[in-house]
Amino acid sequence: MEPLRLFDPLHEPFSDLLLLEDAPAESVADTLSRSRVLRANPGEEVLAAGVVNDKIYVVLRGTLRVDLDGRGEGSARHLGRGECIGELSVIDGSRTSASVLAVDQCELLALEGTEVLALAEASHPVARNLLRILSRRLRGTNELLREEASQSQALRLRSVIDVLTGLYTRAWLEETLERLAQRSDRGDAQFSLIMADVDHFKAVNDTWGHVAGDRVLQKVGAMLRAALRPTDSATRYGGEEFVIVLPGVAEAQVAARVAERIREAARATVLMPELGAGSPRLTISLGVAARRPHEDGKELLRRADEAMYRAKRAGRDRVAL
Repeated sequence: MEPLRLFDPLHEPFSDLLLLEDAPAESVADTLSRSRVLRANPGEEVLAAGVVNDKIYVVLRGTLRVDLDGRGEGSARHLGRGECIGELSVIDGSRTSASVLAVDQCELLALEGTEVLALAEASHPVARNLLRILSRRLRGTNELLREEASQSQALRLRSVIDVLTGLYTRAWLEETLERLAQRSDRGDAQFSLIMADVDHFKAVNDTWGHVAGDRVLQKVGAMLRAALRPTDSATRYGGEEFVIVLPGVAEAQVAARVAERIREAARATVLMPELGAGSPRLTISLGVAARRPHEDGKELLRRADEAMYRAKRAGRDRVAL
């Protein structure tokens, strides 16, 4: 940055600078008169991230961009007249946490960190202003952390929740089966699976199109959520296949009764009410398998899938063990 001049507190206004707000002129004039005004050209780096810094820069003219997390303009914060940078690294002696660039041609008042700290000890207004600036900076950091946490949670949800049906994903199922199997082998109750497949789903796509097919899958998702106990979980396994996990259900006959209830709920579902009597019927074929001791999730899924295909071969719209 290019040095321009020494700051002139007698002829240059400074009462609107956040750091010096309400500070008596006589208490800060001497420090200001020894401080340089620097010019930063558009795009010039004022502070780099991760460096040792001993100055606080106050914006007199122009705009600075603070890149808070290294992702560029989308997550940047902009500072104008009266705002400052560098105060955190001056106070705690840490390296700078963000890079700062000049958006346009800027004039910056460069205050030596040691002199600012001395002012804060001698002037209550300066000390209060410094606390206000730090408080704002911390609030901004907290907002960024909340935003990042929210984004992280959204990414996590997208990985475990199927966007179309609102049911769990296959990745969630595989992780859950492994966890349930380990718990069962340590003495917890066994569990069962139901593999379900929408009958004649290809015909729906071929006759009414893929948008109608998506609507069918959404209706299946809603039907499963309504038909299951709060402790049960439904997963969209792939395409028109679904897997229902029944924790604590150790007997296939008990799981079969749940599957029968799901089958009946499917038959009662109206897929396209606007078509009246011409609406396609929803039927599903279901296969049931209860976990055996020390059986892994893949084998249990294979047996449930095999049972489901037996139901298909037997005429569809039925449950097979």
